[in-house]
Amino acid sequence: MQYQNENFNGILDYRSRFHNDFLVGMHLHEYSEVLYCQNGEGTVTVNGKQIRSYRRQFVWLPPNYVHQFDFQNAEVICAVFSNDLIPLFFQQLAKKRLVVTALEAGNLHPILAGLHQLKKENYVLISGYLNLIGAKVLAQSQLEAATQSDFPLYQKVITYLAEHYTEDITLSTLAQLFGYNEKYLSHALHTLTGIHFRQFLTFYRVNHAKQLLQSQPDRSIAEIAMHSGFAAMNTFQRAFKDVCGITPSEYRKNIRK
Repeated sequence: MQYQNENFNGILDYRSRFHNDFLVGMHLHEYSEVLYCQNGEGTVTVNGKQIRSYRRQFVWLPPNYVHQFDFQNAEVICAVFSNDLIPLFFQQLAKKRLVVTALEAGNLHPILAGLHQLKKENYVLISGYLNLIGAKVLAQSQLEAATQSDFPLYQKVITYLAEHYTEDITLSTLAQLFGYNEKYLSHALHTLTGIHFRQFLTFYRVNHAKQLLQSQPDRSIAEIAMHSGFAAMNTFQRAFKDVCGITPSEYRKNIRK
């Protein structure tokens, strides 16, 4: 999993592309995002929950939700944009947390299908379209109570994890490093994403282990576990299967086929 720093702290920033076979691993960013399935179907995994999206459905992703895309043999349009383009959306959202789901495009199909054709400098039109989409999201989605979190702190924590996940990291050491109460830091991370600190760390370590299993086929699984930050083999085996659905040995066999 990675924190996409290029999608952070922008002003009137917008980018959108049309994709065939859209596969993106687990990541998060400070920008908002819309994914429109124009043809075919696929899965968006958001904070550990899998959401199936079909033709002419879209998924709206708020800032800092952990997500990944699996749209093989599908045509999708993905737009990522800074949050200052949709201030009214966040005013309406207030202190609520959006429950992400796939929504029918309906009469918004022409707008969603044309997101990748919008010129970045035409931010007034972009803002108008995004707020129309956001209005439908607010009208048709569930909202749940949430408290505000420290976004700059959150980015610092994720960036630190991305650089040090193979080391012996605990929530306590992170709290001391950034000068926050341990319980507050734990609550802030979980409130924002629905994922606990230990899960974040596990995602990074398992993804690193997957890379080693692919790039170093002669290296033992025990060595890979150790170099990915796991202190015990049984912990590694359990964590890998929880994230990938198969054991490290099975994953390696599938690579070799």
